[in-house]
Amino acid sequence: MVTNTDDWGWAEIAVKSLLQQRLRSAIARTGLPPIDDIPLNRSKNCQQAIYVSAIALKLAPVWQQPPQAIALQVVENLKAPCSKDFIIEILPPGILQFELADAALAIWLQRLAQNPLPVPESQIIPPALPADELFPIQYSHARCCSLLRMAHREKLISIAHPDVSATPAIWQLAAPNPIPWLNSSGRLRLLHPAERGLISQQLTVVDSLVPIFGEKNGEKSVNYFKLANSLSAAFQTFYSQCRIWGEVKTETPKLAVARLGLVLATQSLLRFMLVNLLDTVAFLEL
Repeated sequence: MVTNTDDWGWAEIAVKSLLQQRLRSAIARTGLPPIDDIPLNRSKNCQQAIYVSAIALKLAPVWQQPPQAIALQVVENLKAPCSKDFIIEILPPGILQFELADAALAIWLQRLAQNPLPVPESQIIPPALPADELFPIQYSHARCCSLLRMAHREKLISIAHPDVSATPAIWQLAAPNPIPWLNSSGRLRLLHPAERGLISQQLTVVDSLVPIFGEKNGEKSVNYFKLANSLSAAFQTFYSQCRIWGEVKTETPKLAVARLGLVLATQSLLRFMLVNLLDTVAFLEL
């Protein structure tokens, strides 16, 4: 991950794929035998952007070293490329833990909220689903669009092209740019469990979409309907628990705008999955 988001490709915005690439490079720099399959998974703690890897345990019988010693070598080679983006810890008995730092998470969210996903490299055969199962996802997408247009009318944000007859791939903001994800102390403003839950689901979606952009990496097949439905549910929880208008708008407007940033990112992901993966309509309004 880099501080200039213009340099990001979609393989890099997928945090899991990026970390796997960096782990491969770190292992190569040790001069010891490399490994193709890098075990890496999201932590079950959905309130934090944490990934864990048992790579040291996997390498122990190959390198004939204790996992803790291998973990120390890998971390030493990861410091330069990862120190600004991740908080790295070694947990017993040699598990590597990577927590996405707030500044890096803000860059990730900005990239996601203001850059549309590319067209898939291969044709996706959508599942056959009844309309009533797709409707909750379409409703969440339309609600995102409604919130963004309302925020534009009330001058919380300025959308570059607000008057459209069909849903855009992404609502480009004229202002603010960037979105105020961080407070004056450099910490993420979005602390509510529902906000964190939505961010967690956005990370999961992006990580899961990497194979359709040409980065196969031996990933398992993805249930795109389940993925879209989980994001829709996380958005509905966020929408019901995290206010944007009223006191939030008047007393903490930057928090309101940061929450709208989450709405922007959610709309983009939902539209992509509805149109490209589920072969249905992403309604502008319902």
